[in-house]
Amino acid sequence: MNERQIPRPAFPGSPEKKQESRDAQKVLRLLAGMLKPFGFQRTKPTFFTRPGKYVIEFVHVHKYTFAASFRIHFGVRVRSDEFPAAGLNGPSSDGIPDPESPGRRLYDFDFTAEEVSWKRCADLMLECITNDGLNWFDSVANPTALLSSGSPLTQNARTALQREIESPSCAQASEATLRALNAA
Repeated sequence: MNERQIPRPAFPGSPEKKQESRDAQKVLRLLAGMLKPFGFQRTKPTFFTRPGKYVIEFVHVHKYTFAASFRIHFGVRVRSDEFPAAGLNGPSSDGIPDPESPGRRLYDFDFTAEEVSWKRCADLMLECITNDGLNWFDSVANPTALLSSGSPLTQNARTALQREIESPSCAQASEATLRALNAA
């Protein structure tokens, strides 16, 4: 009988969970190197940022607690925004459908303790970022899109951006932005 083995979850504090955390960091280090040619820097353990003309673009990689797996969120932030959190205002990898399998997501960023799986996971995350994230960043790169009612920005962020455009000397990173993204 060939029954598929379902991996058991690693329990908090267990040696398996600690190993899973170390392996997750190895995946993120690989991804950091892959994102450098695209202008992204790892500015926090799970945030990769790059400065745009009007906003800071970011990729947030969320490690699930219940599995050796990630999801990716994309977002943009106005430098002078005072909102205390990053604000995940863009698409998520979980929301990208698989065109070949309706009802399923396209990306599964799973990994194991095997080095080959870390690379495979980082490669797939890079594919998601380059195919889906960079296109989304391009779609919100101009100030007209960012200031429109359909913008991913909150009203307060749009107001901050309008001030920055009208007075470029105001385009300094707020304390909130430095805390949220460690980026200016």
